[in-house]
Amino acid sequence: MKIGFDAKRYFHNNTGLGNYSRVLVNELCKHFPEHAYYLFDKRPNIYNHPENAQIVKPSGNGFLWREKGIIKDIATIGLDVFHGLSNELPFGNYPNSLKKIVTIHDVIFKPFPSHYKWMDRTIYDIKTRHAVKIADTIIATSQATANDLIKYYNAEAKRIEVVYQSCGPLHQLHYPTDAVEDFKTTKGLKEPYLLYVSSFQTRKNHLPLIKAFAALKNKNIQLVLAGRKGETYEACVALIKSLGIEKLVNLVDDISAEELPLLYRGAQGFVYPSMIEGFGIPLIEATYAGLPMAVNNIAVFKEIAPEGALYFDTNNEASMVVALQELVEKGQKKIAYGEHLKRFDEAGISKRVMQIYRG
Repeated sequence: MKIGFDAKRYFHNNTGLGNYSRVLVNELCKHFPEHAYYLFDKRPNIYNHPENAQIVKPSGNGFLWREKGIIKDIATIGLDVFHGLSNELPFGNYPNSLKKIVTIHDVIFKPFPSHYKWMDRTIYDIKTRHAVKIADTIIATSQATANDLIKYYNAEAKRIEVVYQSCGPLHQLHYPTDAVEDFKTTKGLKEPYLLYVSSFQTRKNHLPLIKAFAALKNKNIQLVLAGRKGETYEACVALIKSLGIEKLVNLVDDISAEELPLLYRGAQGFVYPSMIEGFGIPLIEATYAGLPMAVNNIAVFKEIAPEGALYFDTNNEASMVVALQELVEKGQKKIAYGEHLKRFDEAGISKRVMQIYRG
């Protein structure tokens, strides 16, 4: 088969959508080398793509190529499958023989419109509606997202396949204790700490977490909030100062992809208070690190969190305090989540996607 991908996120995104694209494409190329793979992008960067994946760029200036013009190249190459890896498919008339696949990661802009600019959510809505309408198969990265597609877009359940994603190979490696301790020393993380990894956005719920942490009786532990600065970062700084817990909360925004697994492995537990997620890759990263965890009681977390996870309601500070206190009391003993992690195995995921291509 000739299989093509919208590779914009593969080449230009360093976080969730980019990681999903690279892991899936690279695993497909590795485990199914008998097929020909094509990465469509205007300006591919330095990511080392597999040798058996060809790059396809527009022949002209590329204006609206990704949105529409790409279909001409799809027909010229004679693709059997085209996979939109990040919530969209090009507009236009496709060859009749082409199988169109789209991965929808979330439609958070529908239940939480106030968290997005009007123009952004309008564009997201148009692209999602189009992709759901024309795709032969819709891959949802969780059952929660599949349910949202049915609810908000009347997607046919028979055209939706739920296929989980992984978190990338770095989190699956073994890291010696000395490396973890050296990392903690370098970053000034001397005390035991609970960890939350997320960019600072309103829906990520940092502020309720900080308030609940401040109410803990146990003050022999720190809270590390790691992620890109965003709309709520300054509010978090102000709240921490007003609560007088500056020495107990560490805001970190300079962790590299290579350091992130060490940050997880140095933690005593993981906290995930986000209001809504399409999947929640940090949960899988924390699971590979063997961390006990306390998470918001939302559908997708109940779907992908391991057995034994503690649940709380972010609208109820008391329930958060109870969960955090229990997390602290669990101590620093790591948990073996081997059986649970089989659901997120990269090779297994690529095999399932290839079955969809062939089906």
